[in-house]
Amino acid sequence: MKKVIEFIKENNLIKENDNIILGISGGADSVCLLYIINEIRDTFCLNITAVHVNHSIRETAGRDEAFSKELCEKLGISFVSYTIDCPKIAEEHKLSLEEAGRNERYRLFEETGRKSYGEGGFKIAVAHHMDDLAETLLFNLSRGSGINGLSSIKVKNGCIVRPLLCLTRKEIEEYLSENGISHIEDETNSDDDYARNRIRHNIIPELNEIAPGAVKNMGRTASQLGEIEDYLTIKTDELWDKYAEKSEEGILIKEGMIKEHPAIVKRAIHRALIEVAGRARDIASIQIEAVYDLLLAKTGHKRDLIYNMEAVRDYAGVMISLKTELSDEEKEAILSNLTFEIKDRDFSQNIPTDLYTKWFDYDKIRNCPNVRFRQNSDYLTINDRDEKKSLSDYMINEKIPAKKRDSIPLLTDGDHVMWVVGYRISNAYKVSDDTKKLLVATYSEIR
Repeated sequence: MKKVIEFIKENNLIKENDNIILGISGGADSVCLLYIINEIRDTFCLNITAVHVNHSIRETAGRDEAFSKELCEKLGISFVSYTIDCPKIAEEHKLSLEEAGRNERYRLFEETGRKSYGEGGFKIAVAHHMDDLAETLLFNLSRGSGINGLSSIKVKNGCIVRPLLCLTRKEIEEYLSENGISHIEDETNSDDDYARNRIRHNIIPELNEIAPGAVKNMGRTASQLGEIEDYLTIKTDELWDKYAEKSEEGILIKEGMIKEHPAIVKRAIHRALIEVAGRARDIASIQIEAVYDLLLAKTGHKRDLIYNMEAVRDYAGVMISLKTELSDEEKEAILSNLTFEIKDRDFSQNIPTDLYTKWFDYDKIRNCPNVRFRQNSDYLTINDRDEKKSLSDYMINEKIPAKKRDSIPLLTDGDHVMWVVGYRISNAYKVSDDTKKLLVATYSEIR
């Protein structure tokens, strides 16, 4: 088709001597793409390998695979097929069937390309068209996606090319009909249980009635948004390099980022959430706004996020990380490392100065000493004037990371914290010249 060939040339999608991995399902779109690429195969001196993926979802999937194989043999095109257990993969990775299938398809496309043509020596051609683009734009818009989601189906994205983005579904069907080309109808395409099908069957036709050419107009809008997205990506990368810090714990969005424009800051936050979660699905504006608000909040504030993530505001900025709950065994191990004994004072010995051995005046202790983690009512005495400070305020002032505070062992006298292990003791229990009996506490493992 002349229109597609011109589109390919205008966007530099395919060049002479290219190696093409072409995704084929047997449906109208991929069959159209196969025939058009085959038409230009000799002109462009192309090597083509068609790849079919059986997702093990429908009983008729074997029929689709057989049809695709027979078609490729008829055209003299190399054919490779794979069978995957998509429902099992979706369950294991907590993904929708659609997302799991898409991930596996592209993985297998790339794997086949590397085996056939070497690393970086191929392009992946897929059959998305204008209606797909319009449906995706509407679907993502309804879910609160940003510009990236509204322009996610790009003409060219890395090694992936989409030569049919210049065509509507109607034009594809007309091409197949005019040329007497058969294809397989996927019966699930008529099932309105799928959100995209409801958009396809109900919303798109209504829009075309209201505004003729709506699909093409949305295609142009998505293209413009794609250009804006490319520019914003450059600015986001600059901000990321300046204000984002990755570590084993997670990603720190530094406090200084809040001085930048909110649009770019929120994009950087979105990127951080995706990297920590390991997925992009369902990370929407409400999650991004929650982290953005923390950058404006005081130290100590936190928010629970999707996919077991949390964002914690500390002195340096906002740390985004996966929650790590200590098991009962781990808690017991930490506390068991803190031991104490009562001794008579030996005045020939100097008071220890290391972080993990402390002396206390035993006669100043009012209750039975206890080893535990922090509680809301905890406090300690901070100077010789008997001034008290809540343990929470002390930890904030000392810039102890919020995630660490619940796992620091304490030696306590009721609500009065005698020792914050690794940090300081309370002034109320300091050893003086009059001290005769000691409580000697030791923490045996630095954590």
